Amino acid sequence: MRGADQPNNNSQLPRAPRGREFVRSGHDGPIAVARRAAASFAFSATLSLANCKGFVREMGERAMRAGIVTGCMALALLVGGCDPNDRVYFRDGVGTQLYTADTASAVELQNIYLDHLCRQASSYVGPDVPSCAQQVVPANYWPIIVQAGLNDIDARCDSYLAWLDAKRRENAAVLAEIGAVRFAVDALTNPNISGVSAVGLAAISAAFGLANDTVKNFHSLLLQVDHTTVQTVVVGNRHAFRRDLIGFSSSIDNKPAVIHALRSYLSICIPMTIAANINSTVTVFKQTGVAPGAGPVLPTIAAPFTPRDRFVERKPPPAENIKLVPGAETIIEGYPGNKLTYTPEVIDNILVGLCAPQSELTQITGVTKALLNIWEQTDTQNSKLDGKIGSDRERRAIAALTPCPTGTLNAFERRTFATGSDVALLVTLLNKAPLNGELPASATLSDSRNKIALVRRNCFVGKLSKLPDSMNTQVTPDLMRELGLYARRRAASETPAAPGGPPGAIPAC
Repeated sequence: MRGADQPNNNSQLPRAPRGREFVRSGHDGPIAVARRAAASFAFSATLSLANCKGFVREMGERAMRAGIVTGCMALALLVGGCDPNDRVYFRDGVGTQLYTADTASAVELQNIYLDHLCRQASSYVGPDVPSCAQQVVPANYWPIIVQAGLNDIDARCDSYLAWLDAKRRENAAVLAEIGAVRFAVDALTNPNISGVSAVGLAAISAAFGLANDTVKNFHSLLLQVDHTTVQTVVVGNRHAFRRDLIGFSSSIDNKPAVIHALRSYLSICIPMTIAANINSTVTVFKQTGVAPGAGPVLPTIAAPFTPRDRFVERKPPPAENIKLVPGAETIIEGYPGNKLTYTPEVIDNILVGLCAPQSELTQITGVTKALLNIWEQTDTQNSKLDGKIGSDRERRAIAALTPCPTGTLNAFERRTFATGSDVALLVTLLNKAPLNGELPASATLSDSRNKIALVRRNCFVGKLSKLPDSMNTQVTPDLMRELGLYARRRAASETPAAPGGPPGAIPAC
């Protein structure tokens, strides 16, 4: 595959003028300067589409201040990444396996969301609304939970509609600014002025046309249609959905029916559905002269499902029959008094989220306690630095975590070393320590374990939290902080005190 600066056909635009060509053009006269300035405008407009509004404002101000641009301009390249889902969907479509790697975490997050809705639907008011977790929800309570979910979706949908309206107004201003800059460039590249080639004018025209089309195509239909049309379609369908759902509410008596109803309501406000409703309305009106009453797609709920065998409600086992997890009291505040909430299954999810080894699933030791401390120092938004899981927020945040990726041993490593460049930074910092055994630049996190243990054993005495011996190869927030501070001290010591003098002594770690 050829580089971006090596065009392989005649249909590509000429390359952008380089900085040294502008410097050289200062000796070629004002016409050459104007030609190169105009070409720079054009290519910058084409390549700066990621921030088009800022581009036209900056270019306009420079043109007004200087009249003719004689300095160098940078090209802002928009580098797009590949979506990892593209390959999966292209190869397998929706897939043939019922279970996927995201199933467990999706179910957990779904349960957390339903618990929030259940608390919103309750008659309690105040900060300490009791949780619905670990309780059997009565069948006649599910329709009220659906109503709470509809309210939550309405709030998110209203925010999206407000964003659409603001973006439509903003894009109109952007297009006006592009037009103003194009008018200025047209004046600079008047064909009556000698030295401006037809190729240059074609490139400029193509570049500004591309800039206009790119802005217009962004959410093309929803941003071009009048906002009142979009709002009428969405609000009307939401109202019709709620009105017609009343006739089905008695059939919503279980969790799957609730999920189906909420997903159906949420689909009203997604861009694909809004565009489809507008397009279908216009198409039918053109063909028949009558606007269709399409309305929203209601959940496919008919008569209540009647099982062949009578359903026997499952009740939580008596508290005295719940198995206790040895050592759980060291990480869970109030345990075992709250064992109805912290069942063995919930605790297993917590241990998996903390990246605890398999041995901790049967006996919680100081290893899990240390892993919990590392998580609290890492996820400061959801945690309280007290060494215990004491709130629903902490419990849900940890239980919703997926298992640690291969090679990572704690929550800090999972969040910090997500890419190869992150690991490369760690390797660089480890090699700064004045110890034997320098790591290669391509070393992985697993390759660095012995060096991590060596640094923990010989450096930063009294500055690192004490860990169990089995965890001395792990990277923690305090180790990463001390490595960074030492790298700065060493860089300062290696700078000669006087120009040409010898570098200072390497400081001890």
